[in-house]
Amino acid sequence: MKYFLSILFVGVFILINAQSKMALTKELVEQQGKYYLRGEPFSGIAFAKNKKGKFITEEPFKNGLLHGKRVNYDHNGHVLAREKFKKGKGIYRLYHFNNKLKSIGAMNKNVKIGEWKYYSTKGVLKAKELWSEDIPDQLEWEKFYNKNGNIETELFYKAGLLKKEVYYDEEGKIYKTNAN
Repeated sequence: MKYFLSILFVGVFILINAQSKMALTKELVEQQGKYYLRGEPFSGIAFAKNKKGKFITEEPFKNGLLHGKRVNYDHNGHVLAREKFKKGKGIYRLYHFNNKLKSIGAMNKNVKIGEWKYYSTKGVLKAKELWSEDIPDQLEWEKFYNKNGNIETELFYKAGLLKKEVYYDEEGKIYKTNAN
């Protein structure tokens, strides 16, 4: 009988510990690129819901970092995209309510790196940004586009300060520029 109870106890212990923790993304607290739940680095699956309460994102975490396949769903529960993250690094996508891509770019421990693109609900490019890969949260330049996808403005930064502005007319020709 003791042998049976011991095996049962070990089996229940393994089963309980094998289950992943789950949480809503909004319950997690981000600090310096890591996500915490109740003061502990979160390991498990986090879910995000839309305004109607339907699940739209599933994010796997390990030791507080995105790690595994992040899945985006549309409002009907169909998969929009799967992104693979390893130790917090991967390609991050967000979608508009109509399932069109809203933004895309690389992340490393919740910090934007490299080129990011932003789109309108009609799928037209609205803006681009270039984030430093060496200095966290360091924006290097921004480009803004009109409703037709033509360039309107370029902003260039150095050490976080705006250094140069370039403005374009509707034909894409420079009509004004200044350097600070």
